[in-house]
This record gives sequence, C-alpha cells and structure tokens, in this order.
Amino acid sequence: MTKSTGIFIKRIYEVRYKMEKNNLIIENEKELWHYTNFSTLDGIIRKREIWFGSTDNVNDKKELSDFIDKLKDAVLSEVKTEKKEKAEDVFKEIEEKIKGKCSYIFCLSCACDDAAQWERYASGGQGVAIVFNKKALEKVFTDNEYIVDKEFYNYDAKEHEMKKYLLDYIEDNNLNEFSSFDGLIENLRLCALIHKHPSFSAEQEVRISPLLINEEDEHIEYKVLNIIKRVYIAKIDELCQSTKVEFSDLIEKLVVGPKSVQNLKDLKWYLKKIGLPELKDKVEKSECPLR
Repeated sequence: MTKSTGIFIKRIYEVRYKMEKNNLIIENEKELWHYTNFSTLDGIIRKREIWFGSTDNVNDKKELSDFIDKLKDAVLSEVKTEKKEKAEDVFKEIEEKIKGKCSYIFCLSCACDDAAQWERYASGGQGVAIVFNKKALEKVFTDNEYIVDKEFYNYDAKEHEMKKYLLDYIEDNNLNEFSSFDGLIENLRLCALIHKHPSFSAEQEVRISPLLINEEDEHIEYKVLNIIKRVYIAKIDELCQSTKVEFSDLIEKLVVGPKSVQNLKDLKWYLKKIGLPELKDKVEKSECPLR
C-alpha cells in the first residue's frame, strides 16, 4: 500500500465522522440491498463473481465532477489573488488526470424493499434483490483493500479537508503528508467517488471500489451486453477464503421483485442445484406494492 493510499483511508474516515449528521444513511444499518436482474444474480451466486462497472457508464452525468466543481469554486473563492492563475492550472491538471483514469464501483443501497430502486435497477420490479450482510461484506472487501463507504449528498465543499490540502499546495507548494501531487489527486478522486449530487439522495447508496488499479489490471475485462463495457471482476470465493468468511454468510436473503413472475420453488431448486441449499430458506417475495 502506498503512502498516499494510507493517508486516504485515514482522512476519508475523519471526514465521514465530521459529516455524519448531514448523511441520510444510518451508520448501524445491518443490511445492504443490491437491486438487479436474474442474470446478474446467477453471476454473483453461481459464478461467484461481482462485476464492478465503470463510472463512465453510470446514470449520473456529473459523476465525480460535481464534487470537484464545488471544490474548485470553494478554492477559487479563498485563494490569494496572485495565485488564482496557478489554481486554474492545478484544476486543469486534476481534471485531465481524473478524466484519463477509470474508476470501478459496485453499488448497494440502504433503502430496503424500495419501489424506486425496484423500478430503476431491477428490471422495472421484475428482477431480484440480493440482500447482503453489511458486517460480513465489509470484512471481505476492506480486508482485501477495497473501499466500502456510503455516499454523501448534503455536503459543503468549503468545509471539506481537501479544500485545505489544495489551498496549501497552490499557495505554498505544501503537500502536507502526501508523497506527491499525484498522490493528492488520487486522494481527491477517491473522495469524489463518495460524494454525489443531492438529487440522488433517496438512493441511500453504499459503494465498493477496488483501491489501486490500472488499465492493465488482470481483473479488467470487456463484456458484450447491449453495448460493450469494461468491467472489473472480483472473484468472491478468493476474497472469502482470504478472510475466512463463508460465502453463504454474505447473503441475508434473496428477495424476488414485486412484479416478477419468478416461481419461488424453482428459485429454491436452482439454489440447491448450484450447491447453495442453505440459501433456500432465505428466499422471499417482495412486499412492495409496486405494479
């Protein structure tokens, strides 16, 4: 783990605790819901793979940029007049470097059996939700150097620690604890990953992201779906083995969507067929009245 990465992990949690009152997601949530389709369900529980999608393909057109734009405004409002040109140059460099680097995310929600989530992410309510045990999931991923954190929606960039770091660098070439300006930018990129526009706040999103990757990473593959996409593939069995967590303990329940025609007996038979009979008793039908 690099120096700048270690600082990120330390700093991000300090910022999280400071902003706790402004976050809609409850800290002691026990379940995390992943609303999806049955094809993805099969990939996760039979193939034991989680596909992390590129942030280039998410439904938020201001992904990453919203946080950075607000941070830029906050810095420019405080930076010394004679340093404004340097500030503009610094943010140009930040934007170019972040634009040239792909981030990969796996999204979950604290919104349980939620109509909007069913409609948007689970085939219009005809899909399924994998309900993960938060504690087990956090252990498996954080122990394997992934980031697991909740999204911030109501935040003030003027109060964020990254503003101070950027001002220090622009005005005094002071990198604080960072080993390089690239390290500071990487920290900023990872911070931007967990700050979203407030119009998405109802999603109550939690994200998992691999920490340090490049485009030559062996986990990155292409998949031909309705379009061709880059995905980062995590092998869940390997992650579970390294942390001594049973795969079946990751899953609290499998909830069939409110508009799905899936026969529960067939789903339970499928679970037995793929060697996960212990999940049969965790299958249930959504109680959401979506129609």
